[in-house]
Amino acid sequence: MDGAVRSVWAHNFAAESRVLHQVAPGARHVALNVQYPGCVVVHSSGRQHYDLIAEERYEVIRANVALLKPLQVGIAVRTVDGQRFAWEFNLRGFDIASEEDARDPTSIAYLADCGVDFNRLPQAGIDGFKLRFLLRDSGLLRARPSWATFTGAYHVAYFVRLMYGENLPDGVDDFMKMAHQLLGPLYDVKRLAREHDRSCVGSLSNVVKKLAVVPPGEGISKSKPAGTGSMLALLAFETLKQKLGANMEKCRHELCGLQAI
Repeated sequence: MDGAVRSVWAHNFAAESRVLHQVAPGARHVALNVQYPGCVVVHSSGRQHYDLIAEERYEVIRANVALLKPLQVGIAVRTVDGQRFAWEFNLRGFDIASEEDARDPTSIAYLADCGVDFNRLPQAGIDGFKLRFLLRDSGLLRARPSWATFTGAYHVAYFVRLMYGENLPDGVDDFMKMAHQLLGPLYDVKRLAREHDRSCVGSLSNVVKKLAVVPPGEGISKSKPAGTGSMLALLAFETLKQKLGANMEKCRHELCGLQAI
């Protein structure tokens, strides 16, 4: 994959901010990936997520996003002149040593195996308000690129809360309006992949392999999960955009994990 992931902590935040300020105004496509410490809230009915209607699914998403603290934000950018960049912003806030910080142990173990440095986050991570200011000030949102994510309901929900600095709205329609106002055109790669080929299903790594967006012999790294996830989502989005053409528009603003798709 071209465009190595740039790992960002407090010590190099200023330097990477300058790079993003140079890149952001020319953004054409942006992919988003947020890593968070799992899910701890289930619906009061006890029904599984796939048995819920959109309002009920959103109720669960909203409750988890209000309770849990995001760990990393991955942003991958394709510029109008064809360059690709990817950043992984490591956030301060979650403290693995604190029992007050909710988490799903299974998710924590998986993310630790992927290289998330939980012990470093509280001391060396970035304050969320600083990232919010950077993304607003950089020109990334004003460029009005197309945004992509993969199984994006939670990714977008965490990002919307981060960017507005407040709790998510009560209803799913108000949430989608807020996401649209913030991001503009928004696509879920999983939904696009299914529209392209009904057999193109499963995890992001399965989809990018099916689409052959990673060169043969080049493995998919588990390290830097948010940054790598955003870059893979960007590569898959660009491939699917070429394959689907105008048919892609029927999938706009449909988020897997929220709508029944």
